[in-house]
Amino acid sequence: MTALPALSALLLIAPAPAPAPDTAVETAIRPVAYHVNLSSDATGARWDGRETIVLRNPGPAPIDAVWLRLWGNGVDGCAATPDVTVGSFTGGTPGEPAVGCTAVRVRLNRPLPPRRTTDLSFALTIRVPERADRFGRVGDYAFLGNALPVPAIGDDLPPYVSGGESFQSLTSTFLVSLDHPAGISVPATGTVVGEARHGGRVTTRIAAPLVRDFAWAAGPFGSVSGRTSTGVRLHTWYTGEVTADTARSVQADVARTLEYGAATYGAYPYPEMDAVIGGFEGFQGMEYPNFVLTEPSSLPAVHETAHQWWYALVGNDEYRHPWLDESLAQYTTDKLLGTPGYCAQAPFWFDDGMRIDAGMDYYDTHHDFYAPGIYGDGACMFLELESLIGADRVRTALRDYLARNRFGIAQPSTLRDAFQAVTTIDLTPFWAKWRNVR
Repeated sequence: MTALPALSALLLIAPAPAPAPDTAVETAIRPVAYHVNLSSDATGARWDGRETIVLRNPGPAPIDAVWLRLWGNGVDGCAATPDVTVGSFTGGTPGEPAVGCTAVRVRLNRPLPPRRTTDLSFALTIRVPERADRFGRVGDYAFLGNALPVPAIGDDLPPYVSGGESFQSLTSTFLVSLDHPAGISVPATGTVVGEARHGGRVTTRIAAPLVRDFAWAAGPFGSVSGRTSTGVRLHTWYTGEVTADTARSVQADVARTLEYGAATYGAYPYPEMDAVIGGFEGFQGMEYPNFVLTEPSSLPAVHETAHQWWYALVGNDEYRHPWLDESLAQYTTDKLLGTPGYCAQAPFWFDDGMRIDAGMDYYDTHHDFYAPGIYGDGACMFLELESLIGADRVRTALRDYLARNRFGIAQPSTLRDAFQAVTTIDLTPFWAKWRNVR
């Protein structure tokens, strides 16, 4: 495989920023960089290779182990043939898989002292299962969301949920080399920095600085390209049942969302945005940094693109606080596509446990309440807040929230405090009305 740029060179270009204040994050082992080399089979449905993670201990005490999250095993659990397997470790010794085979504890060869780094490397095999999902395969097209193993934040190991997200990860730099058949495209997070043809195959080299995850797709996609008025390059990829005109329409939705977000919340810091359109048969879409999966329609395209601010730039614990990114992304969607009429009657509480601030432990057992609560009530909450304190103050608070937590991990109190800081109105009763106090 063609060598990627040195890790140290890319880190000089894009040093990892400090996270938002949070004790668990500050004391957790930090992934400084990922170096991934994978080769696909003839279809793009299986990938084999190696992943190296440069880990740093921010202190104050030595760290002797790290948990790896293998989220790709979430749906199938401990299947006879796992979807994602790791082995042949250097730098540490793995234990037995845990949490439905979505986590492996790796004891480091020697404790990592404060403010020092070490490399953890392992063989990686990814088998994309046949299903319409963020990690799944439909016909000739494979979608590899949350397929790469990433370190957990400390010992925090929530279970996988399919009706929402369980993910939480720290901003880092990914250097990825994908070797694949020439007839298969590999749209991905980041920017292609080089391609090398060898026989009937191509090695695509990708750099993705300052992102908290890396996703890609593989298949004989068609594509259209463009650029936003702010200069962001757009690449939109589509499957065989989608037309080029539909792809251009989706690309226009992505463009106006990027332009709106930059003008309203703060600059989109990446040079490129890739959108992959497929017929997901009920799975509407999924967000990743600089990369989204979407059905061929405006609502999911706008919503997933809005996550470039609320998840990609400002991270959160998506298992315990799903409203922090999902409600803000849906609020942004409503600002672009129109306020839904049901907001006049919101909030809707279908039982006593339903809350804006409820976690996925509740919503995973109340599937029918998740969209009405987190998307519907959540967006209506922010729209009502505009009526209470003014749209300009809401916008000012969100700009400040983004600026203070950019590339970090935010907490619910951080966002509520940002709103309280721009108004003399006591917002305590407002948050209580929307069951959003935890």
